[in-house]
Formats: sequence, C-alpha cells, structure tokens
Amino acid sequence: MAMQLGETLTFQGSVLMCPLLGSFTVNGYTFNASPAVSSSVINSSSESPSKSTSLQFYPCFSPKSSSFLVLEAMKPIDSSAASEEPDVDNMESDDSILLALNHLYSRLGKLGKSAATIIALKSMDYSGINVIEKRITIFKELFTLVPLSELNRDETFHIDGFHPVIEPNHPHPTLEIPPTWISAGTEVAASPSNPIVCIVGSKGLGKSTMSRFMVNQLLSKYPKVAFLDCDLGQPELTVSGQVSLHILNSPLLGPAFTNIKQPLHSCYLGATSPKNDPDCYSASLSQLWKIYKERVSPDIPLVINTDGWVKGMGFDLLLHSLKEFRPTHLIQLGLEPSSTAASSKNIRDDLHALLNSDKSLSPVKVIHAIGHDETTSRPSKFNAADMRNLAMTAYFAQTKMNPSEPVWISSTKQALPKLWNFALNMTSKVPYSVPWKAIRVRFLNVEVPPSQTLIALNGSLVGLVADSLQYSPKHEVNSNDDFKDINIVPSDLQIPPESQNCVGLGIVRGIDPVSKLFYIVTPLHIDQIVNVNLILRGAGVEYPVSMMLDGFENVRTTVHMSHTQLPKELVVWLVKSEPIYNAVNTNKIQFFITHNYLNRS
Repeated sequence: MAMQLGETLTFQGSVLMCPLLGSFTVNGYTFNASPAVSSSVINSSSESPSKSTSLQFYPCFSPKSSSFLVLEAMKPIDSSAASEEPDVDNMESDDSILLALNHLYSRLGKLGKSAATIIALKSMDYSGINVIEKRITIFKELFTLVPLSELNRDETFHIDGFHPVIEPNHPHPTLEIPPTWISAGTEVAASPSNPIVCIVGSKGLGKSTMSRFMVNQLLSKYPKVAFLDCDLGQPELTVSGQVSLHILNSPLLGPAFTNIKQPLHSCYLGATSPKNDPDCYSASLSQLWKIYKERVSPDIPLVINTDGWVKGMGFDLLLHSLKEFRPTHLIQLGLEPSSTAASSKNIRDDLHALLNSDKSLSPVKVIHAIGHDETTSRPSKFNAADMRNLAMTAYFAQTKMNPSEPVWISSTKQALPKLWNFALNMTSKVPYSVPWKAIRVRFLNVEVPPSQTLIALNGSLVGLVADSLQYSPKHEVNSNDDFKDINIVPSDLQIPPESQNCVGLGIVRGIDPVSKLFYIVTPLHIDQIVNVNLILRGAGVEYPVSMMLDGFENVRTTVHMSHTQLPKELVVWLVKSEPIYNAVNTNKIQFFITHNYLNRS
C-alpha cells in the first residue's frame, strides 16, 4: 500500500503490517522502515540479494467494539528506540518475501506513481480471531465490515479480513487522538529522565485508550516499557479480576481482548472492583510496585493504568497509591466545565495540592487532558460486561501465549500458526487432571462450608496461583472426613500478596470425587503451571455462558472425544427431582454437574 504524506486510511478487521519505505503512525506508535529493507525493496529484481530476508510484521486489530484504527503517513523521524535489523538466512529462495515486494514496487513505478510511505499488508485469516464473531450474537460482524453503500465496495486490496472504510461519514467512530493527548504524550516522551506516567480519570473517559497511546508513544523512543495495570474491571493486558505488571517491547495495536499477555507478576482478587476488599487491593498494588523497583531496570519507563473509581473510597485508594508511586507525570482526564457530565466525571480539583503537599518529596507534574464525553457522542453498542466477555472468550481460546506479538516472515509461502481457536467450547477441551492433595483451595471474601466445596468449585472460574506461603496443618485439614483430602485455606487467613503470583486463569470443568481429581481447563502450557499450588475462587468474576456452547453459528468442524469428555447427551442431563448436584458416570470417571452450571448452559 502506497501513501502520500498526510494521507490516512481507516479500516475494520485485522491485518499484518510492515513498513517498507518512509514512516506512518497507528495510535501513537511510529513505524519507521529499516534502511536495509527500503534499499532491498527499491532495488531492481536483478540487483536484489539472493538471500532470503525475514521482515517483521506487526498484528493490527480494528474491530467495531472500539473506534476504528487509522493509519497516517508522515515524514520519517529519527527514533532512539532500538529496532531489530532484518534476519538474513544463508539459503536461497525463489519465494522470498523481499522478491515479491520488489516485484510489486516495480509495478508501482511502471504506473508512474511515487509514494512517501509504502506498507506491506498481509492477511491475518490464519490467526482465527475472526471466528469469535460466531460465539455470541453481539459479536457478529465484529471484524467484518458491512458496506452501507456502493462507495465502500472497493476490491482494490484483496486482503482477506482487511476492510478499508472508504465511504464518507461512516457512522462508526474512528480513533481520533485529541490535541491535548498529543501534547501530553510529547511532553512525557521529552522527559530528560525515564518517566513514570500515571493515567487517572472516571470511567468512560478513555483511560484504556490513553494508556495504549502512551505506551506506543514511549515505545517509539524506548526499546521496552513497563505497564502496571490497576484496573480490576477492564484491565488492558489480562482478563478481569487481577492486577498485573508487564514488560512490553511491541506496540499495542488493538483493543484489550487482542492484547492479552503473560504478565511478569500478577495478583488475583477475583472481583471487578476493589470495594469488597480494599486492603488486599492496595497491598497488591504495593507488591507490584515493589517488584517494579526491584526487578525492572531503571532505564525502562513505566505507564500506570488506574480504574475509574474516583469518588468516595475510590478517591482515597487512588490517592494512597499515587503517594506511593510518586509518578513523574500524572495525566488527569476530565471534561470541559461546560459539559453536563463534568460534575460527575471530573476528579476533585485539589488532587494536585494533595499530591504535592510534602515539599521534601519530588513533585508530581499534573497534565490535564480532555477525555471522551459520552453525552456528545453516539452510545457504544458494547458495554463493560460485553468487553469483559470478549476478553474472557479470547483468553481461553488462545493457542499461543501473547498472540499480538510481531512475527517474522521470510517467504510468501510461510505457514503461520493459528493464534485463537474458537471452534471448541470448554466441554470439548481436554483438561488437566489435578489431585486434590496437590493443591490448596481458597474462597475469596466468603466462607464456604466443607460439605459445599465441590458444589462451589464445579464449573467455576479460578485463579491459578503459585503460593510460597507455608501453612500449618490446622489450616489445611477439614473436620469432615468426606472432604479431608481437600486442602481448604480458611477465608479469614490472609494470604499476603508478596507470597503469591497468579500465572493465569482456569475453569474447573469437572470433579471426580472417587479418584479425588479436579479437571481444570486453561490455555496455559504445562511448563507455566508446574508451580501452581493454590486455586482462588472469587465470586465477582464469571465467564460467559457462550464458552460452554458451540455458539449461535456452529463453528466446529470435527469433534474429538477424549477420556475426560462427557457425551453431549450427558452434559445436558438433568432431572428436577435430583439433589443439588448429579453424579454422572461415564468411562468409569465420575463427574459432578451442578444445577447452576446446567442452567447457565
């Protein structure tokens, strides 16, 4: 794709992008073409090297659950960020990606056209992300553009899954970065020392979008950026219910459900708000901050994303965290005083004074930026619960950790691995079998009688935690002989955040009380869960019902039965006169299915 300076392109869908000539920006990140790549593409075919060169392509996601992304061509700029040079192999190849791009560039020259920016685009149909449209009706046409007129039926690109928005005045919003955001990003990036920037503001103002923009701005200058996610309800790089610390080396080019990554460290609280356990929430953030100070290089800047609870106790929690973090820059999102929602959305005016009341501490630079005003725009079709469902569905469908990482491509025929598999529901996936004695169980913020433990766990979402705390026997032995093999940690026994690390989430798909096994489904590899010795069950985070079903459109092609999989007719087996849970015996393995689980399915 060739573009002139200042030209823009809005699109829906997903695509791989690689800069070949010049520069362009996407959501604050500046792509600069490598001089070696530009030279190889511009050279004639006869002069191009015989060796195959790998090019780095960046996944870019633009679904209708958020504003459509915009590509903008710009003048090349010098970037101090360390960029990786193309990898040159010692083998000759007739299907070299560079030879193919060189041929396309020569065709552009024959047409008498020149361009300041040239971008290589490649379909992402291999990833499987588009199939999420078939899981829930509200996800339909999430990545597929529906032309509203003949103006948008352009077949120029012929790239599966990539749909340029050409028709004017398209009703779906595009991502437009406000001038105050650009000014704030420029000021933070120009900081003489490595910045620690925190974004605060009420919900709905665009903190997540601003966080991605700020990460991308800093990655245009620094090779790595740390990201501390304090938002339990709508985190940016994990699913709901946890706070986490990440180290990023590639831009965030899509909404949260496409950017899920394995954290450096995470604490699971099992809730979408800190209001039920503010002390644990505050202690967890302190632990993540301590890990950043101890384990992350001081040369790596930090972006902190906060939640939208800024009134009452929420403001007190925010102020407590800010005083501990002491960010160099605080970006405060708010609305113009003339807005009808300003009084309910804006943070207290004395935040700056409260942060800088102690003159012996380094001052915090407060930057005011205009947030998204929901009263003046069309309401979004997707609410917070929908976004959480998107993230949860995408997380458990992952076939590769960190699916939004860049990929290296050297050949036009190179096969790329599938990143998501939405064709299988949770009842069709092979789980891990976990002996009761090998793991501890703790219920968050509620005490569950030992006799009800299996019912409370079955079919539930749990945090998989590596816990280093040593417990005395009295905390792990139950008085009920039938459940003495389940190591239940009492809810009144506080687990300090410094002793635990949540490596991911799982679903207890079945329980075998005869063999005393939990069957847990998780996208994590066995190497990632080898140290897990504690599962945390929180009442505030659940998975969508659609994850147990085939979707409103059947996306399954083949069905592989395993010894841990129930036949379909038994999964839905239910007799009203049966007790609170039903024992189903198949292949000598007994599973427990709760009424609650069946009603959800």
